[in-house]
Amino acid sequence: MRFKSALLITLLLFIITAIFADEKLEDNKNTQPIPPQELEIFRKAFPHSTFTATYSEKLEDWLITVSCPTTPVSAANPATSSKRREITFCWCKGRLIPETELKRKSHYLPVLEEYPFGGELQSPSTYTQAQIEKYRQAGLASARKNEPFASQFLSDFMYYGSSRKSVEQHLARIKFLGHKVTVNEWIVDPLARVEKRILEEQKTSTVIDTFLKGIDHMDGYNWREIRDVERKSLHGTAIAIDFIPIKMNKYIYWRWTKDIRGDKWMLTPLKSRWMPPYEIINIFEEEGFIWGGKWLIWDNMHFEYRPELIEFYKQTHTEKQ
Repeated sequence: MRFKSALLITLLLFIITAIFADEKLEDNKNTQPIPPQELEIFRKAFPHSTFTATYSEKLEDWLITVSCPTTPVSAANPATSSKRREITFCWCKGRLIPETELKRKSHYLPVLEEYPFGGELQSPSTYTQAQIEKYRQAGLASARKNEPFASQFLSDFMYYGSSRKSVEQHLARIKFLGHKVTVNEWIVDPLARVEKRILEEQKTSTVIDTFLKGIDHMDGYNWREIRDVERKSLHGTAIAIDFIPIKMNKYIYWRWTKDIRGDKWMLTPLKSRWMPPYEIINIFEEEGFIWGGKWLIWDNMHFEYRPELIEFYKQTHTEKQ
C-alpha cells in the first residue's frame, strides 16, 4: 500500500513538473525578441540585397547583416549577383550603426524617415504659426549643426561612400536628358528608367518640353560636406543630382532665399520658386528618388536616390488605410 502511494505521488509530481515546464517553454517562446518588421521595407527597396537579423544577448539588440552584390545587378549584367560583400550593423531602433558607434547613438536618427511621397506642396500662404516656427527652427545654423541626423552607414556601404577613394572607383559618366553628369554606378539604371519615361512624356507635354529646354547643366558627384553641418552630402556618395537652370530668375534654394528675404524665406510663394513640373517629380519618386523641394529646408534643384524612403511611405500609409 505504501509502495502504491509513493508511486502515485511520484507520478503526480512528474505530471505537475511537466506541465510547469511546458508553460515555462511557452512563456519563453512568447517573450522571445521579434526581428524588426522594418527589415521587410529594406528587402523590398533593395531586392538584390539580403538583411539577416540575429539577436545579441550581450547587446540586447538585433545585429543586422547586410549582403549585397559587389556591382549593380541588371538585366544586361545578372551574373554579378554571385559576387557579394557584407557588413553587420546594430539595429539600434532603426539607426543601423556599427557597434563602435553605440556610444554616440544619440547623434543619429533612424535610416527610415517620413517623406511625403506624391501630392503637391502646401501653399505657404496657408501655413500656421506653428509651421512657420518649424521652418524657422530648421533653418537656424545652430540647430542644423547640433541636431541628430539620419544615419548614413547603410548608404555608405551600399554605394561605397565611406571614403573619397572608394566612391570614385564606382562612378559612371553618363548622359542624362541631354546633359553629361557623373553619378554612382548604382543609380545608372534607375536614372535610365526616369529618362525613358520623361522623354516619352515630353512628346505630348509642352510643360515638360519647356522645362527641359531651360536646363543649363546638371551636377552630380561632388565630394563635399553640407553647409553649416559636419556631415557628407549625398552628392559625395554620388546618388544625388541637381538640375541647374539657364535662368536663375526664381528662388531655388532655401539658403539663397534666406540671404535675400531674411526670416520670411519659408513664406516665398510657390509661383516665385523655381521647381520641376510635378509630372517630372512624380516620375522620379516612382523610380525611387526623393525631391529636395519637399524638405523643410527646401532644395528645389535636388533629387537623390532613396528607394527605402519611398517603400517606407508605401508600407506605412497602406497600413493606415
